[in-house]
Amino acid sequence: MAILSGNRPDRKPAPGRQIDSTIDLYGLGETLLRHRWTILFCILAFAGLAYFALSTIAPRYSATSRILIDPREQRIVQNEIVQQGLGGDMALVDSQIEVITSETVLGRVVKETDLASDPEFVKNAGGARSAADVALEGLARATEVTRRENTYVIEITVTTREAAKSARLANAVAAAYVADQISSSAKSVRDVSSAIRGRLAELQAQLNDAEERVETFKREHNISQTDGQLLGDRRLTDLSARQSEALARVNETAARLQVLEEGLRTRGYVGATVADAGSAMGALRTRLADARQRLADLQNVLGPRHPRVTAAIQEVAQAETAIREESGRLVAAARDDNRIAVDALNQINQALQQAKDASFSTNQDLIRLRELEREAQSIRLVYESFLVRAQETAQQEGITARTARVIAEAAVPASPSFPPRLPLLVAATLLGLFVGILAAILIDFFAGLLGRRPQSAPLVPKAGADTVVDGLVLVTTLGDPRMARRGALDLAQGALSRGRSAIFVDLASDAPKSDPGLAEIALGEVSAFGAVHADHDSGLHRLNAGRSPAISRLSRRAVCNVLEAVSAEYDDVVVNIGELETEHDLPARTVAELTRNAALVVRHGQADLREQRMAQALSNDGAVAVSLVAADPDQRLDEVA
Repeated sequence: MAILSGNRPDRKPAPGRQIDSTIDLYGLGETLLRHRWTILFCILAFAGLAYFALSTIAPRYSATSRILIDPREQRIVQNEIVQQGLGGDMALVDSQIEVITSETVLGRVVKETDLASDPEFVKNAGGARSAADVALEGLARATEVTRRENTYVIEITVTTREAAKSARLANAVAAAYVADQISSSAKSVRDVSSAIRGRLAELQAQLNDAEERVETFKREHNISQTDGQLLGDRRLTDLSARQSEALARVNETAARLQVLEEGLRTRGYVGATVADAGSAMGALRTRLADARQRLADLQNVLGPRHPRVTAAIQEVAQAETAIREESGRLVAAARDDNRIAVDALNQINQALQQAKDASFSTNQDLIRLRELEREAQSIRLVYESFLVRAQETAQQEGITARTARVIAEAAVPASPSFPPRLPLLVAATLLGLFVGILAAILIDFFAGLLGRRPQSAPLVPKAGADTVVDGLVLVTTLGDPRMARRGALDLAQGALSRGRSAIFVDLASDAPKSDPGLAEIALGEVSAFGAVHADHDSGLHRLNAGRSPAISRLSRRAVCNVLEAVSAEYDDVVVNIGELETEHDLPARTVAELTRNAALVVRHGQADLREQRMAQALSNDGAVAVSLVAADPDQRLDEVA
């Protein structure tokens, strides 16, 4: 049943609102306040541990020198033997970090600064390892090299126990790197120049042999070209273009066919996919719309069995049949277009494959010829470049450009860099606060967990004189609908016993529908005096839903008007809709939309889990006040009217 699933616009809860009952901020605050000393102890304990650690750790000083890597290419002569500069490749710049931390650069620093005799870097020298190796390893651990983001600046940071020593070693590492770059560049130029001069004669012989092989291959295979392209290649190019056009046509017709078939399968017609409003499909759709409009007009004026209504229904059916037939014709035409496009594509593919097979042997020869020409051309280019560079070698050997320079020498640090006292104390305090809060929550959690007991289903009161009814009340049940009627009667009689005027409205599906009731009042067929019956013994007024033909002609507005009039006449209006999980008529659905009070009649005076969940669902996030009541257990259900 869906009549109680939604809120009216005037109700407070917003659609989709969810209440998380597991979060209790007020209870959390009480927990933290109750265990404040536990939290304070954890904060002081962690802060004390941090302070003790700071007192025992020896301070270390860091000094930083900066090097600029020049990315510009410095061209000394026309043809460089070794590129001067690193260019704009950031990966090459990052690789300089590994060069700085290499054994070549750091080993030079160890020798120049005599770190092999420094006790800080040589602690356990002896055995198979020399003091220089131990010092080199210690310097590598103390050195950190980074590149500043989006720059070509490299920072060299050295950390030691002495401030002056850190600055001295940082500057020594930077100077050693610059010197290593200059020496390695000069050595590379000398090595390349020597190799160039040794390769000239060999390259000349290779070039002559390669050019002779190219000419011999052309003569043996009778290869000739016109304007740099063979006739077979031109035909292949044309067929490839035609293949692309045919493939596009196939895709277009296949897409249209898919859309038409999908529309025919899902809706039974394809009119929604035909864009031309003046086509035959458009005319048929207009005809169907006109027929449906005429049918609707006739149904509003005449009865459903009138001959004109029957003729209008046949006209609508004929229009729908014509639309389906036209849809089938459009789908068949689209299928033919797609088949024609596929056949054309297959023909072009066949012609293209034949052209490829015909030119296969020629292509194999051209591949071999191009390979020979590329080989000869590459040897020629290398020979010419080597010949030019050999003339410039002597001048370039004595000129070396610098690609790196020190832009900031390391200064003696004024304060230690490790350990960071303030951040460590703050982090320890926050950690202590977190641990204290967690401990407080866990203490209360486990204390509450140990004290939990399984809860039984709640007992509910019997509906009667003690049950307060105020205004319009909806009564329902999950069991026998007669039990809901018994509970509704008890609520109405209880209201009478308190001196309030009450009426019992029976809108259940199993209620008698032989007498006039609410439906006839709403339609103006009978008056309220002719539909409302009074019980002479109890004085309770009763009102049924009415006869089925009258109920089928009701509107929501008419039902609302009757309910407003009844609510104004009586203090309490108790409405019984019977069993909840059934289909209800319009009067029952309208009452469910208007009511703010509901009563769920349960069995045996005790609500089970299913009934508790249904009561929560009926409340609609608090928009409806739901009461659990029990019917009179002494009253037999088969005796309830």
